[in-house]
Amino acid sequence: MSLFKFAFSKEGRKHLLRILLVNLGIILMLWLFLRWYTDHGEQVAVPDLSGMSLADAQAALEDVDLEYLVVDSIYDEKAQGGTVVDQSPAPESKVKEGRQVFLTIYRYAPPQETINIKEGEFAQVAIIKLKNKGIRYEIVQVPNGNMVGSVISITHKGKRLKPGQTISRGEKVVLTVGIAADSNVALPNLVGLTYSQAITLLDSLS
Repeated sequence: MSLFKFAFSKEGRKHLLRILLVNLGIILMLWLFLRWYTDHGEQVAVPDLSGMSLADAQAALEDVDLEYLVVDSIYDEKAQGGTVVDQSPAPESKVKEGRQVFLTIYRYAPPQETINIKEGEFAQVAIIKLKNKGIRYEIVQVPNGNMVGSVISITHKGKRLKPGQTISRGEKVVLTVGIAADSNVALPNLVGLTYSQAITLLDSLS
């Protein structure tokens, strides 16, 4: 029997129907699998975690079947350590269950800052470095004709700091700066300086 005649025979139509049903079943199973794979899990709203402690943030996320990961920390002396300052995704974002929420929290302790100030360095340069690192300072002037306007020493809690040593941000150091034996100080030329630069220069000369 030819293929054409077989296709239109009773037995042929049964075979074609079986093939069609099998293919439809495969297509349906693939469609259900893809739908589950790409869209499994319900969508939930990300809670607002701002200001929460890490323990409270974890509990709030667990209530909606979400997880968290701390990816960064920043220091603010006025903020409570361990509390959430930022999150991603943002509050009220719709995400799938089981997703991680990335958190930035406030640090408990201030970061350590490296002090790279050498003896003999210009005092105004040293002051700018300290300000940029958030280190408080006090200037003590002593007569020293060879180091006028330069750093003689830098100390922290009575101990001399060497270049490369670290202290906590917000700590206070003492800069000992040389001045001429004569108590009079030559007024520097401030023309062209910004207000901040002028103040820094004048501070270094008291």
